[in-house]
Amino acid sequence: MKTKNLKRWLRFCHYWLGTIVSIQLLIWLGTGIYFNITPSEDLKGTHYYRSIAPLDLTSFGSHDLEPLSSILERYKPMEQVSTIMLNDRPMYLLDERVQQYQHNCQQQVVVDAYSGKEVLIDVELAESIALQSYTGAGEIMSHRQLSTNFKEWPKECNPLWQVSINDDLNTRIYINGINGRLVGHKNDHTDLADLMFKLHFMDYLHQGSFNNPFSWVFGLMMLILSLTGLYWVIENLVMKRYRFKLNSKLSSKSKTV
Repeated sequence: MKTKNLKRWLRFCHYWLGTIVSIQLLIWLGTGIYFNITPSEDLKGTHYYRSIAPLDLTSFGSHDLEPLSSILERYKPMEQVSTIMLNDRPMYLLDERVQQYQHNCQQQVVVDAYSGKEVLIDVELAESIALQSYTGAGEIMSHRQLSTNFKEWPKECNPLWQVSINDDLNTRIYINGINGRLVGHKNDHTDLADLMFKLHFMDYLHQGSFNNPFSWVFGLMMLILSLTGLYWVIENLVMKRYRFKLNSKLSSKSKTV
């Protein structure tokens, strides 16, 4: 009796797990086709995107810049100091603690290399940086400062400026609120692409990663589905069910001849 109940339970699990897994496999197939037929500009939001030119130190005279030693005297010990360009002006970027990724919570200070004064990424500077990265014909419609729970940049830990453009794609440009880094562009096309990425990677908790609880559960379901399927195959081999069906087909053919 217990054996029958166990087999009934295994059959129940196998059938329902197969149904759930097949649904996700269809989602993978559909989203995979979407990624293959969709232009990269729609996926990345680069229709009106222009990368900001890197800093050319040769265009600035070193004697015009504030000595770095005098700047460091005013701040606590820094792990790293680099020179960046913001709004066509050279800046010192002071890292109190270097992070592994740019989207990690940065502990940085931006200092004007000419005046030696600390620079805050305010709305005017954020809009100027945004326009430098924009090649479309639209104009700035609005701006918004974001602190946490970024829907479109789930991995981003730093505060952001969102600069909205009134063009045909409803372009939205995001600027890091600590160091002025251009995070990226979003628009109507990327809204659909982000939904497809969420379905494809099962990122239903909005973590911006494939390594999430839904992936773990799905992997466990796939394992159980495979093991229960293997159990039925072994049982059929032991019970010689495959051989019986083969012999019955051969006997029926011989009778016909």
